[in-house]
Amino acid sequence: MGISKQSIEDLKGRAKISDFILSSTTGKLRGNKGMALCPFHGEKTASMSFTDEDNLFHCFGCKEGGDIFKYIQLIHNVEFQESVEIAADKYSFNLSYTDSKFETNQKFLVEKIKKISEFFVKNMNEVKSNEAINYLKERNLDGEDIKNFKLGFAEKDEKKLIEYCKSIDITDNEFKRLGLFSEKGNFLFKNKIIFPITNFRSEVVGFGGRALDDFGPKYLNSSESSIYKKNRTLFFLPDFLKDVKKNKFAIIVEGYFDVIAFNKLGYNNVASPSGTALTIQQLNQISKYTDEIYLCFDNDEAGIKATKRVVEIKNNISKDINLYCILLPEKFKDISEYYESGEQDINNIISQKRDLIEFCIDNLIIEQGESNKKKVFIAFKEFSNYLSPLEKDLSIEYLGKKLGINKETLNSELSFKDELVTTTHYKEESEKTNKHIETFKDIFISSLIKNDFELNEKSKELIEVSSEIDKEVNKIKDNQNSNELEKYQNISYSEDQLDEAIVRLILFYSEIKIQDLIDKIDLSKDVSLFPKVEEIKKKIEFYQNTL
Repeated sequence: MGISKQSIEDLKGRAKISDFILSSTTGKLRGNKGMALCPFHGEKTASMSFTDEDNLFHCFGCKEGGDIFKYIQLIHNVEFQESVEIAADKYSFNLSYTDSKFETNQKFLVEKIKKISEFFVKNMNEVKSNEAINYLKERNLDGEDIKNFKLGFAEKDEKKLIEYCKSIDITDNEFKRLGLFSEKGNFLFKNKIIFPITNFRSEVVGFGGRALDDFGPKYLNSSESSIYKKNRTLFFLPDFLKDVKKNKFAIIVEGYFDVIAFNKLGYNNVASPSGTALTIQQLNQISKYTDEIYLCFDNDEAGIKATKRVVEIKNNISKDINLYCILLPEKFKDISEYYESGEQDINNIISQKRDLIEFCIDNLIIEQGESNKKKVFIAFKEFSNYLSPLEKDLSIEYLGKKLGINKETLNSELSFKDELVTTTHYKEESEKTNKHIETFKDIFISSLIKNDFELNEKSKELIEVSSEIDKEVNKIKDNQNSNELEKYQNISYSEDQLDEAIVRLILFYSEIKIQDLIDKIDLSKDVSLFPKVEEIKKKIEFYQNTL
């Protein structure tokens, strides 16, 4: 059940963001505006501005910002609805709850998939799942573990599951909407051990499956549904958030059994992207609860590659985070093998965690060969494109010690032929981006011409955020040169391609507009542009979620 929008707006009118900021960090309020030490990254000088008039905050250091409810979410590690309820409690405000059509639909699907999960769990406890139980025993998991982790089993023949669904009024269409069928209409989880995938409210939203036969992929996840988004959802066990808060760090592993292995070794603060590559959205989710994240991917080439890829995406998330690697003994492929072998000294291994960037540099040296210093440094140049200025400086110092070359020489080498090497890299990336943007613009303008320059809501948003696009459109509209019109009329695209083009353009020009607005802000005096910045940031977040 959701909280009514009107109730949220009424509460926002009564609440003051300063009440929450000044009770959680050091700051000063002058009138209805103030500055404070940002609690989301370490600092000694106040860089977070806030205003009670609009109930907004923005940190110029870590770029975190939002409204009063976003602040409560971040400071208390809670979801949106709980943040509203915390604010309501403080002001003794009575909230109104409502079931919108969308919320009712989501609630309905969550209730139904919970019952299907219970069916799978029941199956595991019956004789017909002996094969599954024996397999789990081989992996050092007993009946108590099966019960605690709510592991289930899906038979080869899905007839009984279909009959069960009918008995609880789940139609074939609803069964498909829950993501249990492939695109070809086949049941995904035949003869598989079932892992329930939950959201942070402990509601089942999807499933992972481990095949018990050799046909097809070993592991499979639910198809995307309105309640299960693969790039945003993680697999973890019930005490995940409690243990993250207790230990003040989270561990990310590759698969389902890796999560279970860590739990059996005493660490519940473990999550997995369910056997797929870790995404920016998943990393963002975890960073809401801690800024200390340890990676423990497989001890093989693919695992090392996945670890290095995190360096490439880490600067795309909204918070500053500290990333480390947990290095297992070489004889073990992953933490599952470590646990199943009977080893128990995991505390010692975790205490010897390595800085992620140092780990990547060590691996880079191994790949290129320590004796071939020039090759190592060429590889480092490419790697350093993903680092912040401070990270790059510390990395050069570390690399110098490893290669026996002083930092000044390495800095000179890094800038040598800069225009031909480093700048060329950025130039190529910039040209590639600009080429895409030009293509998107062509598709958008072509659609306007074909529709006599009639704007829908999304097109209006694009025109509003980009004066450049507005000028181009008006220029073509006022001077409809036949040759130019023919160029655009010959462009072909699908509705999906047009929709993506408009969204990509909105995101591209929104980022430019935010930077332009921030450049105009006097940190110590003016917060009048904050609402505009936050409005655009919300728009970016909304459209990113539609891609």
